[in-house]
Amino acid sequence: KKFQTRACDTERLIDLLNSAINKAQEILSARNYTDATPDELAHMAHVLGINAVKYSDLACHRTGDYVFSLDRMLQFEGNTAAFVCYAYVRVQSIKRKIGANLEQLLHSTKIDLQTAEEVELALQTVQFAEILDDFVNELLPHRLTEYLYRLAEKFHTFFHNCRVEGTEQQNSRILLCEAVARVLAQGFELLGLKPLEKM
Repeated sequence: KKFQTRACDTERLIDLLNSAINKAQEILSARNYTDATPDELAHMAHVLGINAVKYSDLACHRTGDYVFSLDRMLQFEGNTAAFVCYAYVRVQSIKRKIGANLEQLLHSTKIDLQTAEEVELALQTVQFAEILDDFVNELLPHRLTEYLYRLAEKFHTFFHNCRVEGTEQQNSRILLCEAVARVLAQGFELLGLKPLEKM
């Protein structure tokens, strides 16, 4: 249904986006990013705010209605852009800490799945091509957002239960993380969203 204000005026898209960016700025400021400059925080808020609105719209069936709620759209849990983007951010953080040469690892290391979390994450990752076929054939973008959400869920479970840095499985796990990050980045690009390196 048409989105209107209490005065029954149609809300302008630019106003909704600016409200989302301002709300994202409040949320990020409350998280105390001491190592981020004001410009970096502003950039993160801009990307996060616009991603949140776009993702929320695409996450619903194209013929369905939904309630416009910035509080819900900008949550760092559940099927939101922030939750999915945070999985990508965590991979980038792991890569920075380890400082591994990924191109070299791609030619010298095989991914060895030893835990249930690794197996589930890998299985979710390799379903990407199948999801894309459904996405294109049925023209239902919410299929892709659902997939990215499930992938982020699997990654966060892996992240909490399977240490990467300094373990015997470090090289294998960093490649698994990189595969996840590449899928997330591709999914974001297809949806018209932007990933963040830090958040």
